[in-house]
Amino acid sequence: MAVKLAKPKKSKSFKQVPENDFFKSLAKIKLVKKIAVAVSGGPDSLALTILLNKFSSLNNARLYAISIDHGLRSSSNSELKWLASEMKKRKINHKIIKWKDKKPTSNILSNARDKRYKLLIEECNKLNIKYLFTGHHLDDQVENMLLRLIRGSGIKGLASLQAEFKFTNSKVKILRPLLPYPKKSLISYLANEKQEYIIDPTNFNSSHDRSRIRKVTSHLVEEGLTNIRLLNTFKYLKEANNSINYLINTSIKNFIKVDQNGLVSLSINKFSPLPAEIKFRSLSKILSFIGKNKNKPRSKSILNLLNKITAIEFTNTTLSNCLILKQKKLIFFLPETSRQIKSTKIKLDNFIWNDQYKITMKKNHTKGLSIRYLGLAAAKKMPKKYSEGSDQRTTAALVSIWKDKKLLEVPTLGYKDTKNTSVKKIDIIDIYSFFEER
Repeated sequence: MAVKLAKPKKSKSFKQVPENDFFKSLAKIKLVKKIAVAVSGGPDSLALTILLNKFSSLNNARLYAISIDHGLRSSSNSELKWLASEMKKRKINHKIIKWKDKKPTSNILSNARDKRYKLLIEECNKLNIKYLFTGHHLDDQVENMLLRLIRGSGIKGLASLQAEFKFTNSKVKILRPLLPYPKKSLISYLANEKQEYIIDPTNFNSSHDRSRIRKVTSHLVEEGLTNIRLLNTFKYLKEANNSINYLINTSIKNFIKVDQNGLVSLSINKFSPLPAEIKFRSLSKILSFIGKNKNKPRSKSILNLLNKITAIEFTNTTLSNCLILKQKKLIFFLPETSRQIKSTKIKLDNFIWNDQYKITMKKNHTKGLSIRYLGLAAAKKMPKKYSEGSDQRTTAALVSIWKDKKLLEVPTLGYKDTKNTSVKKIDIIDIYSFFEER
């Protein structure tokens, strides 16, 4: 399949990226012998790669260009072959890494992004590279803000793309030095370099949110939405965000409760009067922690839940693998246990489970045992002695020890099926730090 290429044209309104200004912006980075750049063949990553190649030559460093072949488009193989030849012409070290896992059928762009970062970081670790550069630019900042605005994000969500960040717990720092520059300035730079670039058809696919927003973004940049104006806006948002963070972190124990069983709840009387932004963020944190979902719940879903919680007639509901139910003046957030429950084999005498429980087992009492939430089916079969006067749904969320399909213990209830208990001690970990804002 033929590669669709574009010949860059200089813009009358947007001057090309000044090389000296770009080099000065990297002066704060401690010079290292090796750096990496993610390159796809689009105008932004190509412009960045060329700039970094010149910067590396001036500073006696070595640049590694890394491309990820997602295999999501039939033309990707041909495009990367073309890109490899361009890198060779410029004497840039270039490697193509193929995504070999099963491809996603939903949230394709988001899943592809996560996988791309994972593969890039793995390669950087192999090469012992601490800095990875990506080609995000001014238009991306505007696009990001508009998307979050449309999705109902609060002050925190509207903050700009970070110029420096780490993906998950990686030691590799990801840098975005092109954030001050609009896309047309990058294309103007490529025109001066006489460097063609690949046209990505995904950018014109209206089925993707980002593709639709991208069309609006370019018009806003052309109308004068400059980086300076954006930075001022983000500065004010950041100051407001810091104030909210302070309020949450100094008052969180007043409205979030953790009982003797490790179950998390909200005090309705103390939660209801709080500002909407604090309530929104608290709900998001609790749902993510209890539900252990990879993807955060959508803003719209959290707002709907917030409306339900503050309504006089509260109805129990589920969201993000959590069961949310009301008991007197508390709203409990429980793991959803009416479905299949994940069980974990016990391999150590001392371990932490689900970030909530520190378990100490008796010696030689771990073989063949597993730990899991009790589950609704098992809770219904508990002797009346242990279930009378309690809600089966909260009982279902308690820690339990099993051997194959046989329930041995529910430690916090004091229930045991055999004379010889296997759990020596169970401690509830202080989990408030998981709900704090940083």
